[in-house]
Amino acid sequence: MNRFVLSMVCGAVAGVVLADEPKADAKKAAVEKALKVFTGTWEIVTVTPDGATKDARRLVFNKDGTYAAQDKDGKELWAGTFEIDPTAAPKVWDHRSHDAKKTGADVLGIYELDCDKLKVACVVGQWKDKQWTGKARPKSVDPKTADVVIEMNRVKG
Repeated sequence: MNRFVLSMVCGAVAGVVLADEPKADAKKAAVEKALKVFTGTWEIVTVTPDGATKDARRLVFNKDGTYAAQDKDGKELWAGTFEIDPTAAPKVWDHRSHDAKKTGADVLGIYELDCDKLKVACVVGQWKDKQWTGKARPKSVDPKTADVVIEMNRVKG
């Protein structure tokens, strides 16, 4: 009897793990598809609050999850890593600069992508003992709920 119960429990756990596998595969496929559209060079059109991106005039997102901020002449000002989740509602865009990683700082954000227009809203904080310290992730691209809102246009060519 104990073996029967144990086998039923193991079967149930395996079923849950197997049921989650297609979801993980679907999310991975959605991220890969979204990255094809998300990656590229984006010209910063507006920033709220003014000066939040310092001298950055462009953001360049790469398929490998790296990004760079560039000035008006294309010189790299800072770089880091990012992740997107197009399956979340709203869509998630989290990033951190290489310098911020040293202090544990992180940026939680969201994005809206419409053809060649990209809007992002994010909050700055830090992870301490696996707990987020800072404002909650924005639920909309709204300067009232975000630390920074950036609107960008895709650079063609």
